[in-house]
Amino acid sequence: MNESNKNISLIGNLTLFFGVFLLFTDVFFLIMGIIYDMPVIRYVIYVKLVINTTNIFLILKKRYLISTMIIYTVILGFMITGVVCMGIKPAFQLYAVGMLPCISYFGYLHKRMLKTELTFMPLIAVHVACYIAVYVYARFHEPIYEVPQSAIDIHIIFNSVATFSIVIMFVYLFHNIAISSEEKLERMALRDNLTGLYNRHYLLSVLDLMQTESSESTENEWSTENTEGRWIALLDIDDFKKVNDTYGHNCGDYILHEIAILAQKTCKGCIVCRWGGEEFIILSTQKNSGTEILETLRKKIADEKFRFGGCEMRITVTVGVSLYDENQTNDIWISKADEKLYFGKSNGKNQVVV
Repeated sequence: MNESNKNISLIGNLTLFFGVFLLFTDVFFLIMGIIYDMPVIRYVIYVKLVINTTNIFLILKKRYLISTMIIYTVILGFMITGVVCMGIKPAFQLYAVGMLPCISYFGYLHKRMLKTELTFMPLIAVHVACYIAVYVYARFHEPIYEVPQSAIDIHIIFNSVATFSIVIMFVYLFHNIAISSEEKLERMALRDNLTGLYNRHYLLSVLDLMQTESSESTENEWSTENTEGRWIALLDIDDFKKVNDTYGHNCGDYILHEIAILAQKTCKGCIVCRWGGEEFIILSTQKNSGTEILETLRKKIADEKFRFGGCEMRITVTVGVSLYDENQTNDIWISKADEKLYFGKSNGKNQVVV
C-alpha cells in the first residue's frame, strides 16, 4: 500500500473511530439521562443515535467529508445541550476545545489526500464562538436540571477523559507527521532521486568531517578515524551520450539505476554517490584495496548484458582513483581522481587508473 492509500485509509479509520466514539457516548449519556431523570438529554440522545448510526453508514460508503461535518455538528450540538441542561460544572464545554486539533488534522488529511476542502478557519471560529457562548449563557441562566454532585463528578471525569484522549491522540498524530516529513526532507536532501544513492551534498559533508577529523556522522555509516589507506574514485560511463541518443533518455536512466545497484553490491565498505550526469563517486570508509574492488566493479559492468525495450547493450566505465593525503584539500583530492579519470578516457576507456 503506497503512502497516499495509507493516508486515505487513515482518514476512513479516524472518521469511523469518531462515529463509534459518538455512539459510545450516546449510550453513556442516555444511561445518565435515565438515572438522573433528565428528559431533554434523553430526547436529544435518541435523535443523536439516529444521526450517528446513519453517519456510520456514510463512513462505510466513504463519504468522509459529509461524515466529518456531521461529527463536528453533533459534538457541538450536544455540548450546547449539556451546558443548557446541567451548566458548565460537568465540563461539556471541553469538547469545543478538544475538537480544535481534530479540525486541524482532518483538514490536513482531506486537503492533501482527498483534495476536498474543509472550511478550516470558519470551523475553528464556530467552535471558539460556541465555547464562549455557552459560558455567557451559563452566566445568566440556571441549568434546566439540578443534579447531585455525584452526577457532576461522573460527567466531569467522563468528559475530561474523552476530551484529553482525543487531544493526545491527534497531537501524537501531528507529532508523527512532523517527524516523518522532516525525515523525508532529509532523505530528499541527501539522496539522488533516480538512483537512490547518496548525492553530492552528502559526500561533501562526509569529506568535510574527514578533513576536520570529526568522529560524528549524519547516518553513522562510517568513521573518520584511521584515514590511512582511504581512497576516492570517480566513475564515468563511457559513451553515455550515445546511449541517450540511440535508445532515449529513459534507457539512460535505466543504465544509471542498474550501475548504481552494481556499484553498491560490489563496493562493500564504501560510500557510493551520484556525482552528477553519468558520473559516480566512490569513497572508501575503511582500509581496503581500491584497485581490486574497482576492477571487479569495472569487469561486472563490462560483462553485464543490459536489456531495455527489447534491446541488449554492453556498457563500459572508466574509473580514476586517488589516495587520501591529509595535506591536501578535498577539492584537490577529487581533482586528482578526475585527472586520472580523464587520462583513462583519453587512453582507451574501460579501465581503472590509479
